[in-house]
Amino acid sequence: MTRVAIFASCVYLMCAAGPVWAESAQSDPSQAAGIILPAGTKIELAVIAPVWSRSAKAGDSLYTQVDFPVLAGKAVAIPPGTYVQGTIEFIARPSRFKGRAEMRAIFTTLIFANGYAVQLSPTPVVNAGQPALTIMKLTINVSSSNDLLLDNGAQFTITLAAPVTLDFGQLAAAIAINRPVDLGQFTSATQCRPTPATPGTPGTPGTPDTVIPGTPNTTIPGGPGMPDIVIPGTPPTVLPGTPGTPGTPGFPGRSCPPAPIVVSSEPVLPTASPNQSVQNP
Repeated sequence: MTRVAIFASCVYLMCAAGPVWAESAQSDPSQAAGIILPAGTKIELAVIAPVWSRSAKAGDSLYTQVDFPVLAGKAVAIPPGTYVQGTIEFIARPSRFKGRAEMRAIFTTLIFANGYAVQLSPTPVVNAGQPALTIMKLTINVSSSNDLLLDNGAQFTITLAAPVTLDFGQLAAAIAINRPVDLGQFTSATQCRPTPATPGTPGTPGTPDTVIPGTPNTTIPGGPGMPDIVIPGTPPTVLPGTPGTPGTPGFPGRSCPPAPIVVSSEPVLPTASPNQSVQNP
């Protein structure tokens, strides 16, 4: 499906959300107060602020937007364009021998178009007495020479670790003014630019042939009644010159590495924390 088709589908879903929510609230009074997204709900995100390879560290914020609507029953529960904020917990950078990075991030907050904010890490605890944190491990194909770990528009999916309750009134107000995210608006943040090419060297000209002139014929007049005597001269001598040498080709400018790509995103239990927050190759 093209981006235009996805964008149109999102607009349609949100336009239809209001009547559907109203119908749901009438048929199920429990939905009038809140809509519950169960644990395991998946939310598709797009990065809206790049993560730089050199400076990124644990504790940095990670800013994303929902790029596809999340449904509850037949209605939109999280419209595309809703912001999702997270915090980087751990980074393993790529090396020259391993073109892959790993990043762990805790996703903490949903922020709707009307400013309504919902915590993704609620106060109820899980088995080990820790909060049910929404933590994801991202595996990224990226070169060690790239200046980015996550570029604008990089897409991945998160999975809710605990149920999330959404206020019906706030959600309806947010959907009324929400604008879907357009994936085509994202431009790469990389500062990598091709450098000028290195020119080649010109060839050297050869040397021309060296011509040593010959000698003319020598004519000795004959006596009376005798023919002249002609002594032939010598032909010119040609010493061949040397051929020229070709020049060397130039070298193209440095090419930029390909953009980072998130190849997988997996939920992580809060207890599986690494000893170090950042690993460098």
